[in-house]
Amino acid sequence: MASGLASVFVYGTLKRGQSNHSWLGGARFLGRRRLLGAQLHDLGPYPMAVMAQPAAAGDRQGPPPLIHGELFAVSAAVLAGLDQLENVPFDYTRHWLQLGDGTWAWVYVGRPELVAAAPLVPFADWGSTPIFSYGSNLCPDQLSARCAGWDGSGLVTTLAGWRWSIHKIRLAQGPGADPADGAAGIQPEPGRNCWGVVHHLNPADRRRLDACEGVAIGHYRPHTVTVKTSTVNSPAAEYFEASTYVPTAVWSAEGLRPSADYASRILQGLAHWPFPAAWRLELTEILGGEPRHNDPGAFTSAHPA
Repeated sequence: MASGLASVFVYGTLKRGQSNHSWLGGARFLGRRRLLGAQLHDLGPYPMAVMAQPAAAGDRQGPPPLIHGELFAVSAAVLAGLDQLENVPFDYTRHWLQLGDGTWAWVYVGRPELVAAAPLVPFADWGSTPIFSYGSNLCPDQLSARCAGWDGSGLVTTLAGWRWSIHKIRLAQGPGADPADGAAGIQPEPGRNCWGVVHHLNPADRRRLDACEGVAIGHYRPHTVTVKTSTVNSPAAEYFEASTYVPTAVWSAEGLRPSADYASRILQGLAHWPFPAAWRLELTEILGGEPRHNDPGAFTSAHPA
């Protein structure tokens, strides 16, 4: 960190694109991070983070609590201004906390009594939703075309107990469309693992992606899963919930194959994101062989997550 600058982790209206982001005064964005052991409550115009109370043995359901946010390098003057905005020490106190990746930052933590009746923020992600992509949405060009607000970032994660395969029947792509043309899907299977990338999408982009995935017409259905981060640069793995797209039973079949164009988009994604070599090899083998046809309808019709 440059001399005179400090790291601050923000999770609500100070995030990029939110109403109070200008209070950061052009501070340098250091990336997305997660704060473990905290819960994010919805107070209406803004959220408030509080440290989670330890759960009794057997009481907790789902992954340990964490919140999603953004890390910035700020000056002492900006930090003093944030203290005023957050009404320190009456509504919030500023704590020096370790984030999930091992870095340390200032975090504004609210008073627990102020959130006693407030609901939790879905996915602990204010203003966006973490989406687990595993198929053609791994391709940056495709996701950018579908989701104009996506910032280009992504986090490689793994999903335990799910199998990746080409078993989703695709929408007809015009004259000569092959009925055996398939797209990627995941389905529960103990002992299997599926790798993917988590993207944080704003509400408009989430609606657009739902439309691209054919949610309204029953092709895919949104499903909440628990993913685990890679531990390459972190002291420990982080577990959190994300939404993904699962093929519905009526649009699933065995024995399908990907088109050349569709397979190429997944391969572009495999090359772009830092997946383990073994996962790249596994998907490359699944996608290999003779493609059924060349599909020119890229990025616009219903393709998988």
